[in-house]
Amino acid sequence: MRSNYIDDDAPQVKTPEYHGSYYEAYIPATFDPAEMAALSINALTETLDPEFDYELYWIADLLSKTPTMYHTIDDHVQAKFFQALPLLRTASGSRQNMEIERGQMQAYLDMQGKDGLIYIPLEGRPWGLPSSINPWAGLDFMPQGSHWCSLIMSGRILGAFCIYAMIDPKGPWKRAAYRLVEGIKSVTIIEGDIAYLYLNCHEPGREVVKPAKRPRGMRAGANGWVAQGLIQCYRIFGNIDALEIGEKMTRYIMRDSGYFGSNGEFNSDLQDLGDLIHFHSHTNQIMNTLELVQATGNNEMLGYALKAYEYAVKQGTPLIGFFPEFLTCKGYGEGPVTSETCCVADMIASALKLSMLGHDKWDDADRWARNQFAESQLTGTNWLTDSHIQLSDRRISPLPGVGGGTPEYGTTDRVLERTIGSFSGWPAANDFVQGRGWTIMHCCTGNASRTIYYLWENIITFSEDGLRVNLLMNRASKWADIDSHIPYSGRVDIRIKEDICLKVRIPGWVDPEYVTCMVNCRKIKVEMDGRYLEFGRVFDGDKIEVLFPIYERTEKVILEKQKYIITFRGNEVVAIDPPGINHPLYQRGHYRRGETLWKKKMRFVPDKEIKWC
Repeated sequence: MRSNYIDDDAPQVKTPEYHGSYYEAYIPATFDPAEMAALSINALTETLDPEFDYELYWIADLLSKTPTMYHTIDDHVQAKFFQALPLLRTASGSRQNMEIERGQMQAYLDMQGKDGLIYIPLEGRPWGLPSSINPWAGLDFMPQGSHWCSLIMSGRILGAFCIYAMIDPKGPWKRAAYRLVEGIKSVTIIEGDIAYLYLNCHEPGREVVKPAKRPRGMRAGANGWVAQGLIQCYRIFGNIDALEIGEKMTRYIMRDSGYFGSNGEFNSDLQDLGDLIHFHSHTNQIMNTLELVQATGNNEMLGYALKAYEYAVKQGTPLIGFFPEFLTCKGYGEGPVTSETCCVADMIASALKLSMLGHDKWDDADRWARNQFAESQLTGTNWLTDSHIQLSDRRISPLPGVGGGTPEYGTTDRVLERTIGSFSGWPAANDFVQGRGWTIMHCCTGNASRTIYYLWENIITFSEDGLRVNLLMNRASKWADIDSHIPYSGRVDIRIKEDICLKVRIPGWVDPEYVTCMVNCRKIKVEMDGRYLEFGRVFDGDKIEVLFPIYERTEKVILEKQKYIITFRGNEVVAIDPPGINHPLYQRGHYRRGETLWKKKMRFVPDKEIKWC
């Protein structure tokens, strides 16, 4: 069924092309962002509804008697999928469901109105609006017409337009991006050196009126989602209007809105709904602010971001990257607090951005990626069919009126296989899903998928000074291939493919005194620059080995108000006690043998990498 789009004459798009080389290789069966990317592409394309022009099913309830996916107003978070998909194809080379990608691209152009904004059609989509105003969904008023605009998601869409413009410079994407910037500008209130959206939603023909009071709480934070896209548009195209609005929005959020305290602490989102502090809504602002610092070098904004980052780290468990969905939950019960994969993804992205800005947070990113982040991706569904879960435990819906049961606007068609690669919405410290709630909300899948690319991109950085290996993870590139044996053993192999200068960062848990460096099986002595080993000039065909001891250690921690004993090898959790119930995490006994397991893989090296983080 073709939706009633606002533009019946949008440019027709072609299936995108991702050029690069493929080759088979045996690599260690260890943490591999490119493999995560390929799995995620399954989720980003298969959880869409072909009967409604590939619209997202926002919720996946895998614990119901019959696993189900269904539509809600929150389907508009598909904008996150739209941005992440071309990035993950660049990292993995996956060609799965290329026509679905083209259909999604076409739909977003068809949704662009004459004013440049992106309008979601309502006709024939009874799930398109809730029964009442819902600020969580970005609705400040109930639209009266046949289309509405989620201004919050405009930033992600704008970023996607920029990415496709880099992939297809002759396509309609740069023009679409500039039109969207003008649309955002038309609904923005500018006051001196600050700016903010007049509301978080809009509909065609609605008058833009300056509100009596500036937005506060979550309504203020929503500006950061838009600002990030604006700043990305400046970074890619040099659009000065986009930078001006994005910078002023960021300044308002971080300096004037009251969303953050003077020491970076997170303040309440919706005082009228209880003292509620949503972690992800705040960490998204850290990412946006760092995007601005990367683009402009604004040291004042860097100071705000650093304070907020350090505050955020203290609210979670930095040993494994468990960050709570909420900091305060009055009226939401006093039981264990779940994580939210969006939060973990934001924190990894922020750690990577800070590291690139000269504030070394590589170890933060490494710990969080290998543990809570990696374990939150759905890589198999046998746990749902092996009879250990009692379906009778799901007699009560996790959130009445939202999850559970048999939704009216959903599907039960091949749900398990279609959700492979998705990310848990509410993981526990030891379980893919906390308690008996719904399993997946795809805003987390969209957020985490983009962070997979951020990780893949920044395992290495290439510049005129040479190649830096920042994270000891599997990675193929035109300059070198990295095979990481961690955590089986403390060993990393680097196969050089171009004459180049090489630096390799060793993680914080490694004592530099006990590092051995080999070039073509010959032991050499190297100097260190901070945590980086300086190999100097290396040549095409050279094999580099970096060797160091790896040991197991245990830590006693309190997570979700429960005591856990966690066993590590390096930064990687290899066991957690007590174990989970539904889908236990950290089933990693194979790592503890100390003998590397190998896998045969088709590696992909793109002709052109997209600088996005």
